Order: sequence, then structure tokens, then C-alpha cells
Amino acid sequence: MGRSVDAVEPVLIILGLLPSSLKEVRRCVSLGMKGFEIGSHVGEKSLDHRDFWPLYKVCEDLSVVLFVHPWDMHMWDGRLQKYWMPWLVGMPSETAQAICSVLMGNILVMFPKVRFCFAHGGGSYPIIRGRVSHGWNVRPDLCATDCQTSPKELDGLLWTDSLVHDPKALELLISTVGKDHIVLGTDYPFPLGELEVGKVVEEYEPFSQSDREDLLWKNAIRMLDIDENTLSNKNF
Repeated sequence: MGRSVDAVEPVLIILGLLPSSLKEVRRCVSLGMKGFEIGSHVGEKSLDHRDFWPLYKVCEDLSVVLFVHPWDMHMWDGRLQKYWMPWLVGMPSETAQAICSVLMGNILVMFPKVRFCFAHGGGSYPIIRGRVSHGWNVRPDLCATDCQTSPKELDGLLWTDSLVHDPKALELLISTVGKDHIVLGTDYPFPLGELEVGKVVEEYEPFSQSDREDLLWKNAIRMLDIDENTLSNKNF
């Protein structure tokens, strides 16, 4: 894949997958990869688990992106299998849980150079953000055990994609992470992706043309630490 991308760079930028070792992170970066896709958990371990700290340390040293995509929504087994519920409701919940893990697990404070980008507009996190913050304030004995910074104060360190399917949801997402931390999401080639990629962003009335360009591509090259001068208009 690395050789294939070399032929068309910078039209394509690739992310790696991490099957086993920290050595693989360095190898992938040496091949030109700008980051990696990871799941929202590994077995029973959430993303704040200490077993993942060495991975985050290497990613911090290399200043790369970790794109978090929900998977294995085991909480939705059994009675909640009908109506495509694991994908419609379970995935957003899984993503919110992953975000809360890195927020309240102090991961964003310990590894600030790692850009965590969460799929599907951060799932259901934007709508429960106030609830999470309130819980952190009223039950610090349960919520503030590992991080002394309020989740709301760390929201600006989160990145998400734009795949929310609804302009009101996009508005809420902007108020949560900021329009400069949202990149275009497609979910291609799966059916839950936008049928017209970028349509919600393009048709969001409050946006200026500059705002649209930011969400459609400029935020992404900033997140991936790509020099805009290496790109040409023919690539877009």
C-alpha cells in the first residue's frame, strides 16, 4: 500500500492499522503514514487502560493521529438486536464511551500531541456532554479519580469527523469541539455514510465559503500535519 500511495501522493494519505507491536507504529510512520485507526476498545479494556499508554507515548513522540471507530457493541447483544439498533444507537453510544474514557482517564492531558479523532461526529457525546460534566462536578469521587480537569475544559483537544447526517447535529458538534476540529467524514463504502459526501457541510447555512473549505479539507491537512503548499488545486 505504501508503494501504491507513493505513486499518487499527495492525493491519497493513508492511515495504518496496529495488529501487534509498538515497532509497527514506527515502521508505518517511516512509510509515510500520518496516523492509525483503532477501535473504541480492546476486549474489556477501554482506551484509558494503562496497557495502551506505551502506544500513546510512541504516538506522542511521533505526533500522529489516532482515528477511533466504534466496533463490537457487545452491550447491544440480545434484546436490542432488532431494527439495526447496534449500528443506529449502539455505535454512537460506543463512541461516547470511548471519548469519556480518554477525557476522564487523563489521556488527553498526558499525551497532548496525539490527535484523537472520533468517527461519526463523536457519536452521542455532544448531546450528553452536559450530563457528563455535571456528573464530574457532583460525583468527583466516581468521575474525577484519574483526571482533575473537567471534561468540558478538554473538549477543545478532541477531533471528530463531520458524519452526523443533520444540520442541527452539526451545529451542536461545532459548539462542542469547535469548527476548526471537525474533518470531513464519509464512512465509505458503508450504507450509513452520506449518500452525497459533504452535503450537510455544503448546505449548512451559517457557514461561509471559508468555513466549508475548512471542514471539507483544510482542517484535515492541519490535523494530519500536511504542508498545504505541497497540494495543488487539481487534487480537490
